[in-house]
Amino acid sequence: MEKDNLKEINLFQLIALFFSWLSNVVKGIFSFFGYLVRLTYRQFLVSIIIVGLSVGLGLYLSRPSARVYKAESMAMLYGSEAQTVKEICKPLENSISSSDICSLAVTLSIPDSVAKNIVSFQSFYVIDYLKDKVADVVDFDNNHSLTDTLNIKMKDRLYFRLLTKNISQIPIIQSAILNYFNNNSLLKTQYENKKSELLQEINICNTESELIDSLAKVSYLKDADRQIKFENNKLIVGEQKKQLFYEDLLSIQKAKSKAEIQLIDFKQPLDLLSGFVVIRTPINGSLKYGLISLLIGYIVSLLVSALLENRKGIVKYFKRK
Repeated sequence: MEKDNLKEINLFQLIALFFSWLSNVVKGIFSFFGYLVRLTYRQFLVSIIIVGLSVGLGLYLSRPSARVYKAESMAMLYGSEAQTVKEICKPLENSISSSDICSLAVTLSIPDSVAKNIVSFQSFYVIDYLKDKVADVVDFDNNHSLTDTLNIKMKDRLYFRLLTKNISQIPIIQSAILNYFNNNSLLKTQYENKKSELLQEINICNTESELIDSLAKVSYLKDADRQIKFENNKLIVGEQKKQLFYEDLLSIQKAKSKAEIQLIDFKQPLDLLSGFVVIRTPINGSLKYGLISLLIGYIVSLLVSALLENRKGIVKYFKRK
């Protein structure tokens, strides 16, 4: 009984210690924020100047002429695999606007007035979680594990993201990007080979279907050999069953239909499902950058204010031998 009471007392003490610690943490937090408020009040002029400069810089970076918009699209690949197209994307992703050799204007064959408004071009793998050939998520971080066999990278598509300052030029850029990929010699060769393979598969299915149909007619019309046998306590004279080729014909028709459906989409090596869709909210909007610059400015002002108030101690510290 005494041991049980001792355990209960220890538990109550533990709970009391926890609440005491929690109370001290809350008081410490309020005390810290109170110090920041007093510091801001004492160095009010410094805080106003730094915060004002920071907000001004944020608004300048988010001015209408400097706003950047995202345009995204799913790219379907016909004949080539995603990894191959990803390599062909590198000249676009690494293009430098200031370089005459590696500029987007040269790579995409577009005017400089259009190329200078393109901030960046990015491509991402698409992940299939259920292995059902349905896109589940885009790997925006490009950190999908190569050892993960449950979530696989889809081979027939990539996700494109374009950052631009002028959304009215999106149709020109889209046309240039499609022209860049669809005129690539490697992609064109792989596209033609795959298209030829599908056409050959359809021709084989047609030939096999005709052969089986002819064989079926011969088999159906062929006279059965006279046979006498007992089956289920019945006397059967002659062949009562004919071999059918329904399953063979159905299998060939399924293979042919699958190839024909694939062939319908084979219009060019790369196609954008819906074109580049523009997200109208800029990534550097005035409200967003205003709030961020306000927060950064206030933090910087607190650091500067703390340094000013403790400058004597800091000087003494550096002078100490």
